Amino acid sequence: MKVAIIGGGVAGLYAASILKDRNYTVQLFEATDRLGGRIYTKQLHEHQFIELGAAEIHGKSAVIHEMLTHLGQKLEPIVGDEFVWFNKHLIDTERLLDLPSIIQEIFNYFENIDLETFDGTVLQALKQKGLYNAQVRHIIRGILSEYSTDAEKAHAFSLGEDEWRWSSGDRNYFSWGKYSDAVDFFVKKLKSNIFTSSAVVDVNYLENNVQLLLHDGTVHTFDKVIITASLGALKEKKINFTPVLPQNKLIAIETLGFGKGRKLFIEFNSPFWEEDTVEIIGGEKCPMYLIRPSHPNHIVAFLMGDASEEFNQLNDDELAEILINELDEMYPKQQVMVLYKSHFGQDWSKQQYTCGTYSFATKNANEHRAALKEPINNKIFFIGEACHTNGHVATVHGAMETAEEVVENYFAINV
Repeated sequence: MKVAIIGGGVAGLYAASILKDRNYTVQLFEATDRLGGRIYTKQLHEHQFIELGAAEIHGKSAVIHEMLTHLGQKLEPIVGDEFVWFNKHLIDTERLLDLPSIIQEIFNYFENIDLETFDGTVLQALKQKGLYNAQVRHIIRGILSEYSTDAEKAHAFSLGEDEWRWSSGDRNYFSWGKYSDAVDFFVKKLKSNIFTSSAVVDVNYLENNVQLLLHDGTVHTFDKVIITASLGALKEKKINFTPVLPQNKLIAIETLGFGKGRKLFIEFNSPFWEEDTVEIIGGEKCPMYLIRPSHPNHIVAFLMGDASEEFNQLNDDELAEILINELDEMYPKQQVMVLYKSHFGQDWSKQQYTCGTYSFATKNANEHRAALKEPINNKIFFIGEACHTNGHVATVHGAMETAEEVVENYFAINV
């Protein structure tokens, strides 16, 4: 039996690997010249790399945690001090009582989001509780950066549902090694089965088989096809379907949220922030900055949702200047400008075949995810983080779990 996989991100690579082990004839088509999708490790020079895409491992029970550990990487929990930028001061969240009660209550709200039952947006929920005003807007935006969305777009109950369904562990981890080692593992195994720079423009499932039309005009025929294109690519109709997808799938694609986002690594000659700092939230320009021990001289500007779109006309050089000025304001006693060394970034919203970052919870999100991953005639299958229905959306391991799920449910060992 011949199976095609559209998309060379981790979900597609993992599915292809499992299917190959089950004796299927597999061909994987990746539209770009790079494999890994939203895993993107950039080697700057021999001794330095940065993670322009996925960077964290969410939970010790996550399959990617097991895999990277198996590959010999040293993984450590992300622990340290988180700071809030409020009223022109950086305040350690360990001193949360020094902040106004509204901020304390906002943090408490998001820490207990898994209990949320409000049928409306997070913004509406916060306003109903009296937890929203102009002074705290950037703090809320910073907290929601993790979800690649904003308070007026995320649905409160659906976001809470994702959280209470979460089961891979409460701690996040960083690695001293490259996230792309997982990609390289699969690529080495699948090398002869992979075709890069091979964009699929039409999926025709009208007959008993499935025909794929590639951008170069060639047509390839398969028994089954697994589609791992990002939700953003599906929204942008990067792939045509013949016949048109079922109505419930079209509604799911249109309704589910998909974030815009951008990362900018800013390197300094030496750290100027307090030791053990891991996060700064509440910046007016960048609502969330990240610092990790694996990159001790870097601050990562994590621009998600509207915070990303506000700068979508700026290149990395222009953005870096704005953010360095903001950091200079946060650390007035330091010589931030003098310490600046370099920067390197990635705007995921402008990537042709990704079109953004990852999915987020809108109203009835889990029902729409279930509709998206439902097979069509037992020959068209959708997988990826946006198809996860048990809490692990927006994660690498969630994407990998959907690959495991589709193979276990629909592809017995091929004899």
